[in-house]
Amino acid sequence: MPEHQKNTRMSPRFRSPANGSLGLKLIIVCALVMFMAIPAMFISYISYERSSRASEVVNEVSQRYGGEQYISGPMMVAPYAQMNGLGHVTESGNYVVFAEEGSAEFFGIETAIRRRSLFKVPTYQGKGLLQGLFKIPDASDLPEGLTIDWGRAKIIVALSDVRGLKKDVGLLLPAGEVRKFEPADFENGYRGAIASAAEIVETPHETISKNYHRYGWMPETRPQTHLSVSAEDLIKPDGTFQAKVTLEIGGAKRLGVTPFAQSTSVTMNSDWGHPGFEGGFPPDNRDISASGFSAEWSVPYLRRGIRAHGKAHRLASLSGADKMMTVQFVATDNPYQTVNRALKYAVLFIGLVFIAYFLFEVMVGVRVHPAQYILIGLAQSIFYLLLLAFAERIGFAGAFLVSASATIVATAGYAGAVFGDRKFIARAGLVFALVYGLLYMLMRMQDFALMVGALASFVAISGTMYLTRNLDWYGAKGAE
Repeated sequence: MPEHQKNTRMSPRFRSPANGSLGLKLIIVCALVMFMAIPAMFISYISYERSSRASEVVNEVSQRYGGEQYISGPMMVAPYAQMNGLGHVTESGNYVVFAEEGSAEFFGIETAIRRRSLFKVPTYQGKGLLQGLFKIPDASDLPEGLTIDWGRAKIIVALSDVRGLKKDVGLLLPAGEVRKFEPADFENGYRGAIASAAEIVETPHETISKNYHRYGWMPETRPQTHLSVSAEDLIKPDGTFQAKVTLEIGGAKRLGVTPFAQSTSVTMNSDWGHPGFEGGFPPDNRDISASGFSAEWSVPYLRRGIRAHGKAHRLASLSGADKMMTVQFVATDNPYQTVNRALKYAVLFIGLVFIAYFLFEVMVGVRVHPAQYILIGLAQSIFYLLLLAFAERIGFAGAFLVSASATIVATAGYAGAVFGDRKFIARAGLVFALVYGLLYMLMRMQDFALMVGALASFVAISGTMYLTRNLDWYGAKGAE
């Protein structure tokens, strides 16, 4: 070993190397740790750009196979007209009646992965049966002066993306016939109710002061296409009837149902083994295995929080994530979320590697130049770039193994060269392997990641404080 390195080895009380203050050196190292946040930030921008590109691919695939599907219905709508005490029509719009009991069954949902370049999008296709038991409200339950034209009553179903329909949506009649749904036309219903009310009181329809063309009872942000079918011949003398709607639908990523009836039950089964359950109503029962899943929901009347019937614009909306029963077909090999989480810990783990080099410098007595710390930090930053690049190809676990192994070999080998002894290759390699093992554990322990990271940081700082407790920070003894 060169003579100048022998002369700078530390005594048991850790004198700092000649011509230098280790206190100042530690401050410089800490500043370099923060400086290394800059390349980590640029890598996070790259990850965000790749994630955005993945979202664009999802939208492109959705245009072909249907996007996220949110379904509501069947519900019954009939035009109404409200009259004042003078017999003038003062208001018109839609009157909505929700089914007393409703159910939605989606069975045999088959999934497939659609690929576009490096990106993968889970899609699905399946059949559904929507049912609702309707009861026409008694006249005593209606507001005074309200006229409802039940002869123009329609059954409504709302879909978020009709591009996913594989067949026409049909209303199954008692005789076994199927009546096809059509795009909803509420305008004619308004005019019919207005005309009916005007004939009753012999009042021209120009006296109308309010005409509600908005459908406050429908989901505003998700289901956007309303399909309707005439129900005037289905209303029975006792005021009740059963509506059964069949559909075959496909989509991408998510399938959701709103609680469209006063009391709604939903069942789904699919061959997808990694479902994510979202929305304000979690499933009451679920069974998940590698071969698929099945789930059941039940939303009673009071839990839904919407009246049984009423004027459309005065009803609460069915929109919002808190009023959905949704299954997400999760792409388990999507790397971007995990890589972004790893980047959040970049400064912490670069700091741990810098502290390890600093402790080697203190114990060995060989000075490490700040430029060498920068090279070590850049190697740690490139680890995250390697992780992102390989994760797109072979998944996160394999990418982490490849990237971490390459970085550990490079930094440990560099430690052997800097400190002039091959034994530091093994020592540094062991330390860095523990650091990257901790990072991988944090990525897999979402619920305890904060606790584990905080404890690891505390142990690292405590260990550094203990090992440097006798250090001559000012370098005064070295100067003597």
